[in-house]
Amino acid sequence: MHSFTTALRILWTSPVSESIFSVSCLHCASFRDNKAPASIEPATVAPASPLISETEPTSAATIQQDADRHLVTHFESVQAISTTTTTPSLLPMLLQSLTRNTDHKPLLELLRQGGMAADEKYAAWEEIKVLTFTRAVAASWMVSLLDLMNRVQLNILGRHLYLQSNILDARHPQHSGLGSREQPLQMTHRAQELFLAYAHYCGERGVEPLIPIVKQAVTDAVSNIELTTKLGADQVLQMFSDAHKGVAPELSRLGFEVFLLPSPEHRQVWHSAARFPDNGALQPGALGGLDDDAIDGLLTEVRQIIGSAKFGVALKAAVQESARVAADELHNEMKGGEKPLAKLCPRVAELANKLLQRDDNECVSRFANLPEIQRLSATVYSCGPVL
Repeated sequence: MHSFTTALRILWTSPVSESIFSVSCLHCASFRDNKAPASIEPATVAPASPLISETEPTSAATIQQDADRHLVTHFESVQAISTTTTTPSLLPMLLQSLTRNTDHKPLLELLRQGGMAADEKYAAWEEIKVLTFTRAVAASWMVSLLDLMNRVQLNILGRHLYLQSNILDARHPQHSGLGSREQPLQMTHRAQELFLAYAHYCGERGVEPLIPIVKQAVTDAVSNIELTTKLGADQVLQMFSDAHKGVAPELSRLGFEVFLLPSPEHRQVWHSAARFPDNGALQPGALGGLDDDAIDGLLTEVRQIIGSAKFGVALKAAVQESARVAADELHNEMKGGEKPLAKLCPRVAELANKLLQRDDNECVSRFANLPEIQRLSATVYSCGPVL
């Protein structure tokens, strides 16, 4: 949970000036099409307050520019937190869960020990073939789901904290007339931490319902290819593509929530198991009414967003990009050569390690630059679950 404590600290500590309180949710509209005003240069803009003299009149345009700069800076900081801090911190947990559910090494050990009948050896190799491809294909889907879930959560929370601290400040009651969708939830620090703890669910539990789906799609895609068949990288990647095509319709039918959030009846169990940071101010006692209401509101937003068409478009783009990362890795390794499928299986399994590595993760870095994900993030940050 340390990474989430860091995330909250950053979300709360953006500089605030008096001029910023003129912002309304309508200013977020510049993000909805993933376009900030061309004149904004967040990296080079100084905090707004030193530019405003108490004795010098401030134009409405200047106030607006200061507000927009602050808004852009805050939005970009939320995206950076997701890419560099929180998503990478969750990947080791996801890799461990995937390994538990797709471990082919015990079968290899049995084969090395010998003493198996011919039909047993064949069955073991067939299972290894399916497990190794299942591991790689599932990694592609899970890194995409995890990254998007984390971005959705951080952008929801970032929007509420921005509104709470910059717009509905008690010193500025004139902003209390915002519409219901623009009203930020009143959240304790503990409620924020618990909400972000839901990101762990994908890595800890989301793999389990995904594996049977992927395994069936992989079986359909690879069952007719003999282990002695020599394959090049492009042929292996075609097997990947065929498996992905089998996974997508089933996930769309089930909905993505089953892989990302506990069911309502299991929510309290998840609360009791949530890991809090080592912080004396955060007591892991029973939820109070205010915390429970806030978390309900945040999770309602999450469910609406992950059920939207825009989330589906972003997920498709992410899965395709993660497949390209795997393709690049395989092409670099095989260098145009061919190998029997039996010898390729362990290498295929290793692709999951590449897709889910914590440090310098190529998938997560590329996701941040995908227009579909940028548009989703901007929409969530600016206008909430109405997509």
